[in-house]
Amino acid sequence: MRTRRRRRWWPWWTAALCVALIAGAIVFGSGSGSGGEDEDEAPAKARGKRIVTDFDADGYADLAVPAPLSTVGGVRRAGSVSVVYGSATGPDVHRPQVFDRSTKGPVGELAAREEHFGMDAVARDLDSDGFTDLALGHTVLWGSRDGLRTAGRLPAAGVRGGDFDGDGHADLLAADLTVRYGPFDRDGRPRRTGGKAHGDWGDSEVPRTITVGDLTGDGRDDVVTGQGFEEMQYPGHFFQGRPAGLALEPKNVNTYNGVGTVGDVNGDGFGDLVVREVGSVSEDAVSHLGEIRVLHGSPSGPGRKATVIDQETAGIPGTGLSGDQFGAALAAGDVDGDGRADVAVGVPGEDGAAGRVVLLYGSRTGLTGAGARSYAQDTPGVPGTGERDDRFGGAVRIADLTGDRRPELVVGAPGEDGAHPDSGAVWVLPGTPAGPAVRGVASFGPAALGAPERGSDDEDLNWRGTFFGEDFSD
Repeated sequence: MRTRRRRRWWPWWTAALCVALIAGAIVFGSGSGSGGEDEDEAPAKARGKRIVTDFDADGYADLAVPAPLSTVGGVRRAGSVSVVYGSATGPDVHRPQVFDRSTKGPVGELAAREEHFGMDAVARDLDSDGFTDLALGHTVLWGSRDGLRTAGRLPAAGVRGGDFDGDGHADLLAADLTVRYGPFDRDGRPRRTGGKAHGDWGDSEVPRTITVGDLTGDGRDDVVTGQGFEEMQYPGHFFQGRPAGLALEPKNVNTYNGVGTVGDVNGDGFGDLVVREVGSVSEDAVSHLGEIRVLHGSPSGPGRKATVIDQETAGIPGTGLSGDQFGAALAAGDVDGDGRADVAVGVPGEDGAAGRVVLLYGSRTGLTGAGARSYAQDTPGVPGTGERDDRFGGAVRIADLTGDRRPELVVGAPGEDGAHPDSGAVWVLPGTPAGPAVRGVASFGPAALGAPERGSDDEDLNWRGTFFGEDFSD
């Protein structure tokens, strides 16, 4: 195993804010209808609504991989976005598209206007034409039968997608919780714009983290935010989706929540909130063993009683150690087809930050450690070798990339080395009736897609690499 200089990382909340609100994301689509929420793959609604990221509408979900710290043409932090189209055999890495400032035509011209191109990736059918579109800050790539071929401008950037009024059209949520309600026209104009939601954001004008999903079972997406002041964390805020749109005033949530996901883990028809609990002193989170909390959904939103799960919970593989950061990344989806959401938990700090992912299964009583499974680069069948600071599990996603209703487990490791340090990589573990398998695992980094590998290190901000595999967002 090679030894590399330990990279420094932001305090958890700075990373969450910068990545969720001003950094890159990987967007996965699925035909499973599970939550991920799985955030780009919205949770299965009470009305049976299902979100699938399918840029060319061929029936296979597609994958977009932004790397907003990529150096392109000698320009640091220019950013790039790679698109891998789905197929019956999984992600087709042999026909990717790469978008950045070097791309010929209007897309390249738009990318050149922005720094960190690829940040705030939101995959939704914004114009309701049946093709998923990809919003990237103020740039939108429009889906078509030929995939993402044309681009335009959005008057305002979104950081999350959802349907907050339940009308069946995709909406865009801005960092300040202003909602622009779809459908959007090809000039990027929304049907209408809502008011700005109010909350005590602490030391910022916007929340540190934003989680979207239907927690009330009414077919409308709700929002849970995390916020705080300097090293302190405040309780979460819950904003309910309503027929008129997202509520502007919040209710407090009984958790000091960091990142989160939404999925119906007990099969009662209500999405449940699964969050990383960081405690009231958020600066300690980077050295935490880590724990997650599950607050079950109801007609009025997340309940106050929480189920606590950590690496000491019965059935959870491994032993929690300081700095493991169990729960630093979360994604929900039904991997075994029992009608209940399961949750992938990133543990990127384990084993000297080589990293790991733990898969927890839903049940009639909710999320438990029973039957939990563990995956790392050192797991037989998983390509690669776990190295210090790879941070395997720094991002996770559950998404059906093959269209067979058996979702894959997708894992990012932003510290994986290619020809350049910390160029990042992604693994796709095939879905089976029993859950993700370690046979036939696909693994690729920027080089395999023809994307830039050189990152844009910034010691002052503790930025390293390209951010390829750093976060899977909306």
